[in-house]
Amino acid sequence: MPRRIRTVPINDTFSIWTSFTDLMSNAFMIMTLLLLLVIARNSKNNDAQIGTGADEKPTIIELPSAKYEFPSGSAVLPRNLKTDIGQNGIILKEIENNIKQIENSNKKVDVIEVIGHTDGEEVGYLKCSNQNGGNLDTKLEEVATRNRDVSILCPGSNADLGLMRALAVVKELQNVQRQQKSGLFKQLKFRAYSAAQLLLPDDRGFAPPDRSDNPKRRRIEIRFAQLGQYKTPGNNR
Repeated sequence: MPRRIRTVPINDTFSIWTSFTDLMSNAFMIMTLLLLLVIARNSKNNDAQIGTGADEKPTIIELPSAKYEFPSGSAVLPRNLKTDIGQNGIILKEIENNIKQIENSNKKVDVIEVIGHTDGEEVGYLKCSNQNGGNLDTKLEEVATRNRDVSILCPGSNADLGLMRALAVVKELQNVQRQQKSGLFKQLKFRAYSAAQLLLPDDRGFAPPDRSDNPKRRRIEIRFAQLGQYKTPGNNR
């Protein structure tokens, strides 16, 4: 009996080949889409970081009293602190390096926040600048906005003392800024705040009542921030 040879119509062959190419094309498009999603996700995660490492947190520059000790009850800068903030000082270099690192991570620094921390020892009733007791209510703006020295300020509380020391650091940073002709540091704004004796070192939360002399709690922190947009809840304007 003669062997029958089955032939496939040309149209059927073309249809099979077309279906195969369509399948491969769709698979390629799906793989490309998945790859783009992975790249976009990684890019977003990288943008969210401040620094180069995946788990790196923003740097907080800490100036402990063990290294930079203010005179008791005073905001006059210790000589070594003034030197280290000045041109070519290690504190200024650390600030500039952190700004560059943040800017390279597609973030922006607008403000340097300086926060003064004290221990819980009571300030007491000091006599300074020929005045008994605190005088920040009448003298603070003069020191902040005019060419008045922090030495005219007298604290009435630890909150006053922390603010005075933060402001002293800010004024020294502003002096350095005025000497610079250009650069990222030249464009920054500064803020001075006081945490008084409220916060423990290393972000360990609120401090319990403790009226002892504790140098480990006395410190200045320098933080980097970006100006936000002011908004009042419930106000649509």
